[in-house]
Amino acid sequence: MREDRLTQLYRSYGPVIFARCLRLLGDKPTAEDAAQETFLRVHRHLEKAPDSHEALMWIYRIATNYCLNELRDRKGRAEPRDILPDRPGQSVESMLGDRDLVLRLLARAKDETRSIVWLHHVDGLDQGEVARVLGISRRTVVNRLAEFTSNAHKFLARTAA
Repeated sequence: MREDRLTQLYRSYGPVIFARCLRLLGDKPTAEDAAQETFLRVHRHLEKAPDSHEALMWIYRIATNYCLNELRDRKGRAEPRDILPDRPGQSVESMLGDRDLVLRLLARAKDETRSIVWLHHVDGLDQGEVARVLGISRRTVVNRLAEFTSNAHKFLARTAA
């Protein structure tokens, strides 16, 4: 029965989870590995898997956290750029459009903040949607986004100096 449940979850949500991993990680082989790792983690904790639509949100959260940790671990590997961004005078919001900078800022953020920031700033979910996906209160989302923005301002001020 345990295997039947895992098979059912994989058939139902495997493509969605792969697409999520691909969006976060940016390349197909790494996304395939991440989706596989996500379902290995689901298998380890299958007894905790909720039913129906809640299962997708639970698996989505596992995949998001795994991918964000992978991105954090990549931080030491710089990607070449043709032109460096002009930082002075830009707002934090406009700076968040720079993927490399976002990865550096996320690497400095607390684990519980990374998913919130990614879902809001990169995936474009509003604060209420982020709260529903992660199963936390909207107030928590607002507070963690404010903390992240404050820390980003401090980081940008230090790197600009």
